[in-house]
Amino acid sequence: MPLTNAKVEKLKYVEGGKNKHPDYEGLLIDVRPTMKVWRYRYRLAGKENILTIGRFPDVEVDEARQKRNEARKLLAKGMDPNLARRQEKIRQDNGNRSTFEAIFHEWVAARDWAPATKRNRVSQLEFHVLPHLGPLSVKEISPMKVLEVLRRVEQPTEFVRKKGRGARTLAVGGPNVARRLRQYIAGIFDVAIATGRAESNPAGPLRVVMTPAKEVAHKKPLTPTQVGALMRALDTYRGDPKTVLAYKLMWWTLLRPGEVVAARWEEFDLVTGAWAIPRRRMKTKKAAMGDHVIPLPAQAVSELVRWKEFWGSAGYLFPHRDDDDKPMLGSSLAKAFDRFSLGFAYSPHATRTTASTMLNDLGFRYDVIERQLDHEDRNANRRAYNRATYLAERKAMLQQWADMLEAWKEGAKVVPLQPSNAAA
Repeated sequence: MPLTNAKVEKLKYVEGGKNKHPDYEGLLIDVRPTMKVWRYRYRLAGKENILTIGRFPDVEVDEARQKRNEARKLLAKGMDPNLARRQEKIRQDNGNRSTFEAIFHEWVAARDWAPATKRNRVSQLEFHVLPHLGPLSVKEISPMKVLEVLRRVEQPTEFVRKKGRGARTLAVGGPNVARRLRQYIAGIFDVAIATGRAESNPAGPLRVVMTPAKEVAHKKPLTPTQVGALMRALDTYRGDPKTVLAYKLMWWTLLRPGEVVAARWEEFDLVTGAWAIPRRRMKTKKAAMGDHVIPLPAQAVSELVRWKEFWGSAGYLFPHRDDDDKPMLGSSLAKAFDRFSLGFAYSPHATRTTASTMLNDLGFRYDVIERQLDHEDRNANRRAYNRATYLAERKAMLQQWADMLEAWKEGAKVVPLQPSNAAA
């Protein structure tokens, strides 16, 4: 008698008894101690085989018969249903791994970025690109499809961010963002090509049709007068005091904003006046370069000693306002500058441009300045053999630099100090 759902429901496992109950045309239900499984018994090339269809009650009688009939059609064509199932699984697996989003995750995993850089780039791709390209197979993404996404990015839009304390309206997108995203998309397709999942890179040719990048003046070096105005604005700022000290520490040490805001107390020796940043936190992460040791000027040591009295517990010097286990955001520095209304363009990254320009004009040695900025030597031979840290020269240079910042803050028309003998 053919099986019904009610009959299958009543079947019980019998130790040592009959537990395989036939339906018809090779279909049967195999009753186990913990489950009931539909199976289809068939012969191919004179050899008996069994196809597992699924568990009851997930697969009921009618569905089990339908899958059995599909298997019979494959047999009529001389095809093995088990082999066909394995091939379909492989096709599905490969299809899932060939989506733009799947390869995006592989691309991200292979990148050696600083945490802040990773958050920024991943969030941009997740916001602008993945909603449109993520579900698609890389083989079906054309240059026109990528260009359509990038053209949308070129037009800035407003986005309300609700995370953190209160909603904030942000402007997202623009030509510069679109150009960066084209580079990221091209990198993702390079992974697809290298692993045999794509044959061409649709983002590559688009560089010639992208809207030209807007000229960014924010990295233009400031004048002594502008630096003085910025220093005075910091002293009168009534916002978060963490922002003020982070700003000053960035100017005293010439570090990148992300390297400053992620500072941890265990990196500092305020007795000797040194800050040793682990290489993994620097933009250049080559272990052979060792920790980046910064000789702190007296102004920095004084402020940090005072700061430690209030924020000296283990962890970050500048914890995030919503989570003490995370550092404050580097973008907080740029936002604070917008509130100063000083009348000139500037971004925190211009700090290094300003210092490099002025210190070179002062006559400090190029190697000393570049080592303080933690730039890797472009000359491969020098890079391989020159491991000098120039610590004494950098200490003298940074102290003179901090003194000049103080003088400019006071409004002095300073003729910058010449390098001392230690820095000559």
